[in-house]
Amino acid sequence: MEKTAAPQIYGADEIDAIVLDPGSYTTQVGYAGNDQPSLILPSYYGKSNDELIFDENVMFSNSKSNLTINSIISNNIINDWEIFTKQYEYFKEKLEIDPSTQPLLLTESSFNNYNNKLKSMEYFFETENYCAMYTVKQPTCVSFAHGRPNCLIVDIGHDLTTVTPIIDGLSLRNQVRATKYAGNFLNMQLKSFLNEKSLTYIPQFQISNKSKTYWGDHDQALFTLKKFDNPIDQSVIDFSYLRTLREMKELLLECTMDDQIESNNITNEVESEETRWFELPNGQNIPFTQFERQKLSNSLFNPDDLLTREVIENYENPFTGKISEIFEIQKNEITNKDYIPLRRSTGKKNEDEEEEEGGDNNNNNNNNNNNNNNNNNDNTQGDIIPKDDSNGNSTTTDKPVGLTKLIQNVLDNLDIDLKPQLANNIVLTGSSTLIPRLNERLNNELVLNNPSLKIRVHSAGNSIERKYASWIGGSILSSLGTFHQLWVSKAEYEEVGPDQLIINRFR
Repeated sequence: MEKTAAPQIYGADEIDAIVLDPGSYTTQVGYAGNDQPSLILPSYYGKSNDELIFDENVMFSNSKSNLTINSIISNNIINDWEIFTKQYEYFKEKLEIDPSTQPLLLTESSFNNYNNKLKSMEYFFETENYCAMYTVKQPTCVSFAHGRPNCLIVDIGHDLTTVTPIIDGLSLRNQVRATKYAGNFLNMQLKSFLNEKSLTYIPQFQISNKSKTYWGDHDQALFTLKKFDNPIDQSVIDFSYLRTLREMKELLLECTMDDQIESNNITNEVESEETRWFELPNGQNIPFTQFERQKLSNSLFNPDDLLTREVIENYENPFTGKISEIFEIQKNEITNKDYIPLRRSTGKKNEDEEEEEGGDNNNNNNNNNNNNNNNNNDNTQGDIIPKDDSNGNSTTTDKPVGLTKLIQNVLDNLDIDLKPQLANNIVLTGSSTLIPRLNERLNNELVLNNPSLKIRVHSAGNSIERKYASWIGGSILSSLGTFHQLWVSKAEYEEVGPDQLIINRFR
């Protein structure tokens, strides 16, 4: 009998893939198989005259004349492709990437649109001449980082809080819900809180020397300013402010187990031992009472009850979880089809019939009973409407939806066969999930809301794994020997074309 050689299994050492994970606040890049990114840079760029700057220290120090700073990515979507390609070239030079021999794994938001998908393939295949690449949803990467192919990913990032069901390692795109009650929402409340105390933020690079003072004892901070030849742009000050606000959140915030702060004897007295002081760059120390710290943290669960009296800019209208509140939905846009679990796909039309009907399926299915919600196999990115007693769909109100309700809305819209497994595998990721006791409160509230389900909330204990789970999952995925067959080569891209790859391959 003639012997047949076993199929070759490639690993990370042979492939040496690059993993690129763009986010709203930071962008991570590194080598597949590593346990953390090689480079982590802000998703911002500085511009000094005609020079583009991506070095974080240079942007924070304001060492360049006529410096302005702007964002590259908003709501996890690349909004400035020209600058993003320049930032990629910066990564490429730092890591000495060779596109002709190293494939690229690019993570993307669940809400990434067709034009962005097309631009990414055109740039990396045609301009950078990558030998192969693959695009994968960020929640899918998180599921691989946690080793849970069936789970509910709760990502509290900088711009967005998203809840994504993952089945068989693939995102159920039409079941995703999102709000903007995330890290930046806490930032804006902190800024408003400092404004109410009549405090003006002065960045570190502007201060020549300072004396330590305490708010309440001194009307003004005691410091002297450096002299600059050129005026300082407000965008540079705002960028520096972001770092200070991030430090505030890391040091000050903690959640309570419910919203009844007043009845739990939580003190709002500055003299209390529970009060924490935070030193601003100008040397002034600001008190944050236990009440204020917990009230701010709890706003993630109850966005209707804010720490400050001011209306928060860009949050005037409530976010209830509908995707259309954040993104402009193109009903007939070409995008990848929603995944249907095999055990639930019997009796469905075949793919050719679905493609012929196109976006009309979404309109028809929305008029059917709610059992069809999980099985839409259409080419649109529709909103999910949760159920209520009057119309069979979920209650939609004008009140903002907090974290627990957002997760509950997704659970309520899941197929009855999928709900128990996903409720038992709720995964937290994102920097804001590091707030103390957020995990415990979320678990308690979901248990109370779902007495018939076994709720279990999982989160990585390591802060690096919590912050960069998407990149780590991409690193694990692209280093698997069995993943080798999924790479899309440049030859396949040229033969098949981007449309078919977007619809059928990049899930």
